[in-house]
Amino acid sequence: MINAIFLDMDETLCATSLADKRAGLIVASQLGEQYPGLDAQHLVARYLQGIYKKLNDEFSGLVHLLPNERMFRAALLKALFSEQGFTLSNDSLFELQDAFNQQRMQAFDFFPNVKALLNILRADYQLVVITNGPVFSQRPKLEAVEMHKWVDHIVVGGEEPEEKPAASIFHKALDLVNCTADQVIHVGDSLTADVAGANAAGIQSVWVNPKPLHTTLEVVPNFCLSCVTELPDLLLTLRK
Repeated sequence: MINAIFLDMDETLCATSLADKRAGLIVASQLGEQYPGLDAQHLVARYLQGIYKKLNDEFSGLVHLLPNERMFRAALLKALFSEQGFTLSNDSLFELQDAFNQQRMQAFDFFPNVKALLNILRADYQLVVITNGPVFSQRPKLEAVEMHKWVDHIVVGGEEPEEKPAASIFHKALDLVNCTADQVIHVGDSLTADVAGANAAGIQSVWVNPKPLHTTLEVVPNFCLSCVTELPDLLLTLRK
């Protein structure tokens, strides 16, 4: 019997990439006016790659700053401006970072119908959000949607010894709801973090994937959904 549901936040409950895109467009427009000759769209696109740690190999000299996410992102911006021959003061770098974060949080929200979904689920299940990422970015997101009003517990990877897919973060969530692994399911969009982590912890995994699948998966979820709002139908099936 399922007594609790673990849920990823970014791209599962919340439209993070849409918020990134909207913030990026606004900031790129402002930068283009402020710095003639700057390829602002390219810089912002690279910045978004960088904050998701996709440029760590390229900017390996910045990796030591990761424990301080604000300093890391400022240094990343400095390097990206330098690529195009621009030099900004530290104050300007932090102001730009803050401007992007502000626009991002203004745009950050649940996917359509997710609030109604959480209300329905919470009537019968304990809900735990398990989200990877630094406190610097994840706590503002959680506050932006008032996540504490919609779920019972929140676990932020950046506040824990290990993030998903490590078993320890799932074990913490199990302790919070006083359940065993066979009494919960974990729902998320990442095969490597959510599905692999849940599978390894002995928890049934639900992969949210809105795109058609044209390849064989190396990590196999127990269940697949195209949207998290399909979850009630799956739960009805599991009750039978």
